[in-house]
Amino acid sequence: MCGIIGIKNENVSYPIYTGLNAIQHRGQESCGIITEYNGKYYMKKDLGLVNKVFDERDLIDLIGNVGLGQVRYPTVGSDPKKNAQPFFTLDPKIAIVHNGNVVNYYQLKAELKREGRKIESGCDVEVILHCLAEGLKKTKDLEESVYNVMERVKGSYSCLALIDDKLIAFRDPYAIRPFVYGKGKGHAFASESSALDLMGYSFERDLKPGELMIVDEKVESKIINKKGERHCMFEYVYFSRPDSTIEGKTVYDIRLDLGKNIDFDKDADIVIPVPDTSRPAALGFAEKNGIEYREGLIKNRYTGRTFIMPTQKMRETAVKRNLNCIKSVIKDKKIVLVDDSIVRGTTSRRIVNMIRKAGAKEVHFVSSCPKLLYPCFYGIDFPCKDELIARKDYKKLIGADSVTYQSIEGLKKAIGIKELCMACLNGDYVIPPSEEFALKRKEERVKMEVM
Repeated sequence: MCGIIGIKNENVSYPIYTGLNAIQHRGQESCGIITEYNGKYYMKKDLGLVNKVFDERDLIDLIGNVGLGQVRYPTVGSDPKKNAQPFFTLDPKIAIVHNGNVVNYYQLKAELKREGRKIESGCDVEVILHCLAEGLKKTKDLEESVYNVMERVKGSYSCLALIDDKLIAFRDPYAIRPFVYGKGKGHAFASESSALDLMGYSFERDLKPGELMIVDEKVESKIINKKGERHCMFEYVYFSRPDSTIEGKTVYDIRLDLGKNIDFDKDADIVIPVPDTSRPAALGFAEKNGIEYREGLIKNRYTGRTFIMPTQKMRETAVKRNLNCIKSVIKDKKIVLVDDSIVRGTTSRRIVNMIRKAGAKEVHFVSSCPKLLYPCFYGIDFPCKDELIARKDYKKLIGADSVTYQSIEGLKKAIGIKELCMACLNGDYVIPPSEEFALKRKEERVKMEVM
């Protein structure tokens, strides 16, 4: 999962920087910006957060009236420095960023190498770049080339590219990852509508499945390869900002309803959210059940999101320094802890222990997301079944007096969109990954854990 920004306007580096800060929650490993001016690219990318990688001098040097930016959270590739986006090629001249995951990555990488293309990283956007470049070399036709990319590249991808001084946007045929378009003095694209708001652009609409948009002197758009709709349910549950709108649905309102749709039959004194993503769900849960809502956990806002950290050791270390209890709220109370989801159980187990040590009588753990039972191959970083605590004795492992999950029907009702990607819940993969891909992804995960 990553976040992308693209703008065509005057002096784009500053608003791209602003937009990347707005979607920093989508990726903490690396970030980058590329601009184009008078036929030349200007780029900076590095490991770290946006406000650490870029300073005032960098933004002055990134000249141009069209540009791209990206924040990365790793799902493919084990060399963070090499995998930082954007990527570009000069044969022909294209720069690109993306959000998503290519499930035939290894097959395409081998094919492109045989075609003479040099693949220098383990990042899957590089194969998209070279597929597009090969198509443009052969056909000289952008629409046909993007169509061929959509046929050749399997998986989830929202992509932004610079070709000459044109800004190009295209979304995979199932529209798995979010992608929005906005207008102001110029034109902008982003992973979330909240980024458009903060950059000063009016949200116009979501890109459609299989849509290509070209921003030059005018804006052209065409659906060139739609195959269906499978919007990622985890964007609504956890990943996106609550002030974002995805496919016409406000994330905050959906999270409130997720809390209201949970069936719970235990006696409790107070409801406490696990900050920050679960606050709306906890509020909805408390309102429905007539239980007092209180803030009992305080988050250190400078440690980042533990879920998107690449290794278990990093996640456990972050949890230790990430949260602290308000003991006066917790002592001698029957507590309901509401979290957005339970993936590996690392955070859940440590929080339950923390709450018990603070003097709670009982601790009941509630997830606003149903049980995560299958790997995600489309951009969320839980690619191995054996990482998922819902497949184990989760009550014992978490250590709570009870563990309650959202139902799939409750999730669907809250989101209110018919065509959702719920493969991580039910194993229904609209684009099944090859055995080779699943195996190599698991091997990469093991390597990252021991680094």
